[in-house]
Amino acid sequence: MGLNMDLNEIWRNCLGELEVTVSRPNFVTWFKNTFLADYKNGVFTVGVPNFFYEDWLKRKHLQDIAKALSKQVNNPNITVKFKIGNPTPDQTVAFSDDKVIHKPVDKPRDAEVSFTSQTLPQNSTLNSYYIFENFVVGSSNQLAYAAAEAVAKKPGDTYNPLFIYGDSGIGKTHLMQAIGNYLIEKQPSIKVLYITAETFINDFINAVEAGSGKAKHFKNRYRSSDILLIDDIQFLSGKEQTQEEFFHTFNHLHQNRKQVVLTADRTPKAIKGLEKRLQTRFEGGMVADMAPPDFETRSAILKHKAKSKGYQISEDVISYVAENIKSSVRELEGALTKIIATCELQKCEVNLDSTVKILNNIIETNRRAISSDIIIKETCRYFHVNEDDLLGKRRNKEIVKPRQVAMYLMYHELGVSYPDIGKIMGGKDHTTIMHGDKKIALEMKTNNQTKEQIALIKEKIYSNI
Repeated sequence: MGLNMDLNEIWRNCLGELEVTVSRPNFVTWFKNTFLADYKNGVFTVGVPNFFYEDWLKRKHLQDIAKALSKQVNNPNITVKFKIGNPTPDQTVAFSDDKVIHKPVDKPRDAEVSFTSQTLPQNSTLNSYYIFENFVVGSSNQLAYAAAEAVAKKPGDTYNPLFIYGDSGIGKTHLMQAIGNYLIEKQPSIKVLYITAETFINDFINAVEAGSGKAKHFKNRYRSSDILLIDDIQFLSGKEQTQEEFFHTFNHLHQNRKQVVLTADRTPKAIKGLEKRLQTRFEGGMVADMAPPDFETRSAILKHKAKSKGYQISEDVISYVAENIKSSVRELEGALTKIIATCELQKCEVNLDSTVKILNNIIETNRRAISSDIIIKETCRYFHVNEDDLLGKRRNKEIVKPRQVAMYLMYHELGVSYPDIGKIMGGKDHTTIMHGDKKIALEMKTNNQTKEQIALIKEKIYSNI
C-alpha cells in the first residue's frame, strides 16, 4: 500500500502513541535517538544509534512499537526490523520540553498485529530471548530452574501444574517462557499459549458480554492449547466467575495431560480470595519458590549480561553493582544497561569511577527511600504488632519473630551494622541482633512460610520507592 504520510510523520505519530504506554524514563532514554529509516512491503526499519539500543528495544518494546506502527499505516500484518545508524536532518523527530511533537492520525479500531517469525514465534507470544541458556542459576532459583527444565523435557508428566512464586523481577517469567521456547524448538507444531492473568480475565469478560459465539471461541482458544503458561495468577483473586471458568479450563487441560505453568508473587495458600478448589489444584503439582539473588548470583548475572552484549566488565565494577543493587534481576539489568549506554554515549571507559557516578542517583535514592523506619513500619503492619512493642523489651512469642525479621531486613537490605541496628531497636546488644539475623537467615533456607513472609514485606517496602 502507498503511504499518505512521510516516514518522519509516521514515526512522530508512533512516538506519540508510545509516549502514553511506555514509562517516561524509558521513553526518553530509549526512543529519543531513534528514527524510521524505511518501510517496504509491510516491513518497517527503525533506526537506532547502536547495538545496545537495538537489543533493548527488541527485548522490551518490540510489541509496543509494532502495534503503534500498524495503526499508523492501517496494516495489522507488519514486521519491525532494526538498523544501526544516524538519522539525516529530516529524519530527526523534534522533542519539545521532553515531549514528542506529534499530530493525530486516523487509526483503525482494534487493529491487531500479526507478528511474523522475524518478531515472535507464530503460535505464541513468547519472547525468544527467554531461554534456559540465558538464565543464570544460583541457590535462590535452583529448585525452580530444575522443575522448569523437567517440565520442558516431559510436559504434562510429573510436575503438572508447575507453580513458581517469588518477588517481582527475579526471573519467573523468564523461566516460564523458557519452557515454551524449548518446546517450540523441539516440537514446532506444539500449541503454546502464554498470557497474563489479566489477559485471561479480560478475554473472559469480553466473551461473556459478546454472547455464546464469542464464549465458544474463548473456550476453544484456551482448551486447545498443549501448553498453557499464565503469569501473575494472583490477579484472579476475588473474581468468582473468572475463577469458575479457569477451574473448568484447568481441569480440561489437566485431564488431557496438557501442561499448565503458573507464576505468582506468593504461594497458592497466601492468595486471598482464591477458591479452595483452585488452591488445592495449584498445590497438586510442583510449587517452587524463587528468592532474590544472593551476591554471588547477582555477580554471575551481571557477567553473563555483559558478555552477551559483547562487553567485558572489570571485577570491581561487577562487585560494586552487585553489592548495591539487590532487590531484583530486573533492577540489575537496568543498572548495567544505564552504565554501558551512558559510557558509550559519553565515550568514556566503563570503570569503577564512572560506575559510581552513573549509579549514584539510583543508589542514593534507594537508600533514602528504604529506611529503617519503613522496614519497621511494614514489618509491624504485616504481623499486626505495635511499633512500641517491637522496639521494646517484651519477649512474648507474638513479638519475637517480627522483631527478628526487622533486624534481618535492616541488615540485608540497608547494610546497617549490628551495633547500629541495636540502637535503632531500642538499645539492644549487638549479639542479640546477630542472633536474630542468623535465625531468620537460617529459616530463609528451611522454612517456606518465613520466605513468603519476607518476600511480602519486601514487596511493600520497595513499593514505597
